[in-house]
This record gives sequence, C-alpha cells and structure tokens, in this order.
Amino acid sequence: MNLIHFSGVLCPLFLAGAIASTAQAQTESTQGPLAAPNVQLKVQRTSGTCPQTVGLWWLTLPYEGGAEHTVVADTRAFADTAQLVKSNNQLFVEFVSPLRSNYASCVGKTQGQEYPFYNVQFQNKKAYFRVDLRKINAPGQLITYKSVIGFRPYVRWAIAD
Repeated sequence: MNLIHFSGVLCPLFLAGAIASTAQAQTESTQGPLAAPNVQLKVQRTSGTCPQTVGLWWLTLPYEGGAEHTVVADTRAFADTAQLVKSNNQLFVEFVSPLRSNYASCVGKTQGQEYPFYNVQFQNKKAYFRVDLRKINAPGQLITYKSVIGFRPYVRWAIAD
C-alpha cells in the first residue's frame, strides 16, 4: 500500500473523529445555561415546601461617580412565568410569578443583609420578586429599565454618588 492510498484511508477517519467531537462539544454547551446565577438569596421558610434559595444573575458596570446594575431573577427554578406589576415608581419594581404545584404551599421570604434591596416573598401560591432602591442610602438611584425577558424578571438600575 503506498502513501497516497494510506492517507486516503486515514484522512476521512481523522476528519470524522474531529467532526464528531466538535458536535458533541456544541451539544453539551447548549444544553444548559451559560452560567449559574452568581448571587444566591436564602429562603426563610415559614411553612410549606419552598425552594432553598433564589438565584440572581447580577452584573455591575462601574463608571466614575456611580454604577449601572443589571439583575435577572431565576424565577424559572420555581415558576414558569413572571409578570411585571405596572407602576410609575422609579425606585421600586415588583414582579409576580404563579408558583409551580410543588411549591404552591410555600410561605416564606428572602431578605439578605448583604443585598437588602433584592427580595422575594412567597405567599398565596405566588412569588413576588422586588427591587427596592429606597433601601439604599445614596444621593442618586434610579430604575432605568424593567421587563420580563426569557420568562424571568429583568431590571436595570443606576446609582450615583
């Protein structure tokens, strides 16, 4: 067998292996979220079956004299949908999510000492995610955007010195 015939056999085998491993890597990376929430708020259960924590994706972009914050609550861990409660308040926003049946009995809340402006309350078969900037002692803060994106509460807010 000469070198040309030998490479004609090995080259397709090598290429097939490379394609298979690339396809496997792409499948594995698209099956889950890009990253887990970077903040966990512990749920203080009063009664019923509650999630242990509520995850938040929280990103801060500092600038001179302040920062812009983006937060997304991982309500999909215990609810299928979220709805923005209409309000013109620029320092407070609330979202409501009907709880899945396995958490419908939950009565409890999160209220971290470290992040007092983020909280979730569980009651009446619903979860209420709130961002309350009135709890921040700073001269200037403002909610600049609020919506439901990917069935999750999404809030962008800014703070300045």
